[in-house]
Amino acid sequence: MSEDKNIEISFFSEWWYQINKPILVSVLSLICIAFFVSLTINPNISKFNSYSILTIFSPQVLYLLVGLILFFIISFFRTEQIKIFSVILFFIFLLLLISTLFFGNEIKGSKRWLDLKYFSLMPIELTKPFLCLTLALILNNTEGKNKVYAYIFSCSIYLLISVILISQPDISQLFLVSAIFFSAIFMSGFSFVILISIIFIGIIVFVGIYFFNFNVQNRINAFIFPDQYDVIQAELSLRAIKSGGLIGVGPGEGTLKYNIPEASSDYIFSVIAEEYGLLGCLILLSIFFIIAYNAFKRIYNDKDHFLQISLFTLVVYFCLQALIHIAVNIRLIPTTGITLPFISYGGTSVLGMSITCGLIMMFSKKRHNRFS
Repeated sequence: MSEDKNIEISFFSEWWYQINKPILVSVLSLICIAFFVSLTINPNISKFNSYSILTIFSPQVLYLLVGLILFFIISFFRTEQIKIFSVILFFIFLLLLISTLFFGNEIKGSKRWLDLKYFSLMPIELTKPFLCLTLALILNNTEGKNKVYAYIFSCSIYLLISVILISQPDISQLFLVSAIFFSAIFMSGFSFVILISIIFIGIIVFVGIYFFNFNVQNRINAFIFPDQYDVIQAELSLRAIKSGGLIGVGPGEGTLKYNIPEASSDYIFSVIAEEYGLLGCLILLSIFFIIAYNAFKRIYNDKDHFLQISLFTLVVYFCLQALIHIAVNIRLIPTTGITLPFISYGGTSVLGMSITCGLIMMFSKKRHNRFS
């Protein structure tokens, strides 16, 4: 009994010694902020309703709790273990993504969700973190590997996912998946010809999407020519940010969440700016910066090419999603529908980000073993 207890203590002590503390604290801070925000910015609550104890047990909070458990479980895995699980899970979620074209629940003209009776699932949110690892497995430099076949295989996977996302359609997620693919190619020891070819083809594809997808065309035109389109959501978003000032109007006191339907998801950063001010926004941005800085430092100090590609693509995806969301809210880019990691309302998004951060923390651990 005493020996088992010592092994257990040793196991958790080893985990604590190896774990990247700044990333751990940063992710836990994000989840805590998301929990607090979910109590004051709830899409099911109007200004005429009073808060109750039931608010605490909202679906968003339950997803955050499940996500927190996932985050810790994944952080205990070792690199060799995660390689096996990542490929299996990637193809499972890829099949679910394909099934949206046939069994997807259509919302606002797009089939992105699977209705599983008690909850809806957006497969692409769970596919992206394992796409990062699968691409890393294909593209990492190992002796005797034919890089041409690696590029062809990785490109085939990317094209398959791209066709599915265009068919749904979900162009915002296509942009994030493209960023993941480009990051993996960049870290794989790319040739200049391949890099230029990918950029050139990417530009042609996105120009084609603009001309053939009315929704994308409408959003870009509204951004360029706001006087000719209804941009009330973007205007309200900027107005809310300005009214927040330095310290905000106070938790739950903002009005933006009652005026636009996407306040709890697409425009939640503006709601935070209104209620918590510039100070709250800077704290949020600092958390993302700390995660990125510590992860990139880990990449620089490591020799494992699989780990480098995995960690780089995961961090680029995680932080890019946050930056895109914030850029939309301050009207630097057209509306995309991209969520703010952990903070925006959406169960599958929370679970996907929990997996992503669990993987980031796992790959950021120290390699040497204190107890060996």
